[in-house]
Order: sequence, then structure tokens, then C-alpha cells
Amino acid sequence: MDFSLSKEQRDIKRAAREFAEGEFTPERAMELDLNHEFPQDLYKKAGELGFLGIDIPEKFGGMELDKISSAIVSEKFLRRKILPTNIRTLPRQLRIL
Repeated sequence: MDFSLSKEQRDIKRAAREFAEGEFTPERAMELDLNHEFPQDLYKKAGELGFLGIDIPEKFGGMELDKISSAIVSEKFLRRKILPTNIRTLPRQLRIL
């Protein structure tokens, strides 16, 4: 059995890592955590890049990707100590608030 990531999953992993590293310095992540904040502009950017609603069916506004892709994004965001509440379950419509 092959447990390698697919090309799409590797692309998601790279994009999530680049987004998290580009948007969150350790200091900013700490500040957001201490203030219990996650700015709307970052929700919008995360949504535009397809990081919200990853495993939600398209008919409900999601991306309809697999659970592994969702876990990859969560892992990359958590590595930077950031993960807005239920980022993987927000429907596409909420991405552009």
C-alpha cells in the first residue's frame, strides 16, 4: 500500500506552509493568540487560497477534498501556532467576509 501524498496534496502542503510562514511571524502568532483574535483579512486570504472548507462538499460551498488535505492544512497552520476556530469547516461563502 502506498502512503505517499498525491501531487495535489503536496501542492496543498507547500501552499499552506508558504501562507503560514508568510503571514505569521512567531511574534504575530503569539499576539493573536493572547488577544484571542484572527483578523478578517487573514480569513479572506486563507479562503482565497482555498484553505477554508477543504473537506466540505461543493454543494455547500466547500472544496470537497479529502480529509488528508484538511489535516495537512491544519498541521501547517498549527506548526506556526495558528488555527482559527473551525477553519476547515467554514463554507466558501464565509471566506470573503
